Amino acid sequence: MTTARLAKTRMRKATAELAVAGSGIKRDLAPWRAAFNRRRTVWIVAGGFASGMALAWLPPRLWARIGALTGGGAALIARSMLTPMIAGALMARKQPPPPAVAQQSAAAD
Repeated sequence: MTTARLAKTRMRKATAELAVAGSGIKRDLAPWRAAFNRRRTVWIVAGGFASGMALAWLPPRLWARIGALTGGGAALIARSMLTPMIAGALMARKQPPPPAVAQQSAAAD
């Protein structure tokens, strides 16, 4: 077998394993999702109430520290050398492949 065929075989196997894992997660989370969907408005109101209570009761100094940690982490990630690669990978996943690439992959099969 050629290297391309071996890579495609590994890719298909990994995709199948990922699909099986995804279906297992969906099956495990189905009861939770059903409970949330039955009382969606209650969960939204309760979340807003809990957030309001946290904002009211926790001191502003703590919120300032949380904001500083979050902002510092975001700045660290933004300055990372991996950021352009991650952004490019995310953008590439949202766009369909060019026709030439789709034709080449179909011809290789």
